Amino acid sequence: MTDTQVRITPDGAALIDAEPIDVPPGTDPARVVLQQLALDAAGSGGPIAATIHDTRTDQRLRLQINPDGSTRPLAPGEPILPPAPAPPAQNSASPEHDRALEAVYEAGRAHDFTRAAAQADRLLADLTATHGERHPATLTTAGVRADLAWMSGDYRYAAELWTYIAQGWAQTAGPASRPARSSARQAAASWKDVPDSEALASGQPLLEVLTTIAPSPETNPTVLAVRRRISLLTPA
Repeated sequence: MTDTQVRITPDGAALIDAEPIDVPPGTDPARVVLQQLALDAAGSGGPIAATIHDTRTDQRLRLQINPDGSTRPLAPGEPILPPAPAPPAQNSASPEHDRALEAVYEAGRAHDFTRAAAQADRLLADLTATHGERHPATLTTAGVRADLAWMSGDYRYAAELWTYIAQGWAQTAGPASRPARSSARQAAASWKDVPDSEALASGQPLLEVLTTIAPSPETNPTVLAVRRRISLLTPA
């Protein structure tokens, strides 16, 4: 399979296979690229390889991007390795769900985030009503919606969604499970982009989740950073 070609220009623009993608003001284009590639991988149903050239630093690297957003370095010519198999029914509730989710991915790949978000919201409402808030398909679709929120610049909603998702995986798969910890990291990363004027309300639920999920929370750098920011934002 041919690698996806990514180029980040000196002025911070980003192109995937020569097609420009939207980079919200003040956002690291490399992070936007990885979010888009994760969405592409999820839509394709498996990992993809990307060759990335960041002309700001002349850095070149090759990565495998998995549908859950995790990555690993690839040497030139190295094949993609399949990720660990997911538990049965983790990503699907029904063939209808699969088709609806594919429509969300299609809109996301076209960078039509408004349409993708509306479709994801309808699907989430249906899954929640049919299967409940903690069903794996509900949590998986919520993760897609959180990515769309972040890519649209709605960092607070992204952080709140990822916090909710982390809580769900912690309850259903265990706090030390890969999806719980991955979702908690996504929540913390999104919350860093939330403006100070909005961060306090979503910070405390995030801290509670991180304290439950993060390894060694007493010394974990992410937990300490979130706690420090909450302290700075809390009125005296």
